[in-house]
Amino acid sequence: MDVSPDTFVADYTGEPGERTFFIQAKEASARTFLAEKQQVELLAERLREMLLLLDTNDEISTATPARDPGLTLEAPIEPEWRIGTIAIGYVEESDRIVVSFAPPQEDPPEDPDEIEFDARFFLSKDQVRTFVLHALAVVAEGRPLCQLCGLPMDPSGHNCPASNGHRPEA
Repeated sequence: MDVSPDTFVADYTGEPGERTFFIQAKEASARTFLAEKQQVELLAERLREMLLLLDTNDEISTATPARDPGLTLEAPIEPEWRIGTIAIGYVEESDRIVVSFAPPQEDPPEDPDEIEFDARFFLSKDQVRTFVLHALAVVAEGRPLCQLCGLPMDPSGHNCPASNGHRPEA
């Protein structure tokens, strides 16, 4: 299905450490897909790179990621399926960036060109820029990282492998 959505957004439900990520495209109705945090982050980073490839002076190069309060998931949040494969491309004739999703496949083809994408979204550069800045901010809202080992910390702390499991008493 090819769609030119009005809104393309990534967000999550749940608390840090227990978050579930979604990507949603809204047109007349919302199409929602279950995603991994790393998929959201990598998609945002690659789309940022694409914007800069298309225009080295794009404002994305200096913009600071921030949550856009207008970009929320439309309820009810019922994903169609989990995203397995993501591809991005550019259609020069329409000046649109294409984001394609395929569900996970039990026996994926060896040739990436043989993957059948079930959803393709044609986005303007402004939509992509908005998605990137919002998605990077959303991903960063997770648990703080330990300064010693780089692993996520729960509010109560964690057993840091860099300190051999020892930590100061609270």
